[in-house]
Amino acid sequence: MNLKFKYFTRRGIAESKSALNIGHCILSIKACGLILALGIYCSCQSNSQDQPTLPDEKIARIMADISIADAATTGLSGYAKDSLMQAYYKQVFEMHGVTLEVYEKDLRILARDLVRMEGIVKQADELLTEGGNGQMQ
Repeated sequence: MNLKFKYFTRRGIAESKSALNIGHCILSIKACGLILALGIYCSCQSNSQDQPTLPDEKIARIMADISIADAATTGLSGYAKDSLMQAYYKQVFEMHGVTLEVYEKDLRILARDLVRMEGIVKQADELLTEGGNGQMQ
């Protein structure tokens, strides 16, 4: 093995053109790292423009109806409860003209805004405590 130590000294590196290539390589790696970090940062940011497709009042009414469906199956258990719950949930979403997927997507969006979600839950509770007469304050 024939190593020439002059390339590993400060003077040897300065005299060779490979030092410039190494410097450019390090700069380009830093630039790529910065661009990659910036890209990851931007992609991880939540899209604050996401808004639920359903109005808050409609979501509150669906929540209230789901609570009623849940209460209707309180005394049941096992297969009978599961199949009846599926039928009730299907009826609730058909009655409101909404799919389960849209409702769940809107709930995920609202979960990021706790104040708004609390207001919707409060509206649903008012609907249930007032006998479901449909009048919201």
